[in-house]
Amino acid sequence: MSNTQPTYKRQRYLLSFIRQLGNGVSATDLQKLVFLHTMRGDRAFYEFLPYKYGSYSFQLAEDVDILSRDGYLTVAGTGIKAVGEYVQDNLFDIEAERGNNLIRKAYREYPYYTINSEMIDRLYFNTEEAARFSSEKQKYSQTEQSLFTIGYEGISIEAFINALIQNGVKLLCDVRRNPLSRKFGFSKSKLEHITRMVGIKYIHIPGLGIESDKRSTLETTEDYEALFADYAGTLPNLEPYLDWVYSLLCSNDRIALMCYEKDAAMCHRHVIRDYITDAHEVRSVDI
Repeated sequence: MSNTQPTYKRQRYLLSFIRQLGNGVSATDLQKLVFLHTMRGDRAFYEFLPYKYGSYSFQLAEDVDILSRDGYLTVAGTGIKAVGEYVQDNLFDIEAERGNNLIRKAYREYPYYTINSEMIDRLYFNTEEAARFSSEKQKYSQTEQSLFTIGYEGISIEAFINALIQNGVKLLCDVRRNPLSRKFGFSKSKLEHITRMVGIKYIHIPGLGIESDKRSTLETTEDYEALFADYAGTLPNLEPYLDWVYSLLCSNDRIALMCYEKDAAMCHRHVIRDYITDAHEVRSVDI
């Protein structure tokens, strides 16, 4: 391996972190070590969501794969290990615990990240601690019927998923015409995988999307208003899709319409939302 460094600052941070771990680290331990380091406020290169083993960053896992592919890391039975010898400029304050002791520490300090855990019973917490985790999970078991909308502009996949979880969303309706993105985690196959891993269903409804060529020349507020007015005029022809969205709301209670723009007013999803809420008098929330 040459003395070159990875392109992205977060990958350089991760590589330095792994180098300090010396003889290797398991993938689970690495996730928990970087999580605890991040939550102390030392670095904020990664965000985390509640996963079946507790706190987890899909972006971190992706970066491990990239660094391994590019020859900076080896990933083998002994764990993840940095390649080559380097002088560390800055040493990180890294937890001493490993394995179940490390997971228990992360769970106790940050119970929100336990709500999807499949490991609590195996980690032998006392009754009071187990009740605390159960109580934390109940906070996000909301049942009031609501139609949400959400955009992923400017946020990570972890922040996006956390917003869904914290609002009790059970099903994500992707209303992009072409569900592709250069932003990690938001292309259809990856997004469907990640939502499934945290217990949220995913459905793509391309029939409710807007053709990309209609969006390519948008510059002013007036341009957007004209586009949305034109789109609203097509809704009678889209009733089968709109009825499908409403049936999904009725069967799942809490669903979210997703597209790219952060502000729902600048996205066609607000036209869909308004049509359904006017037709059926349902509660709506823009996340």
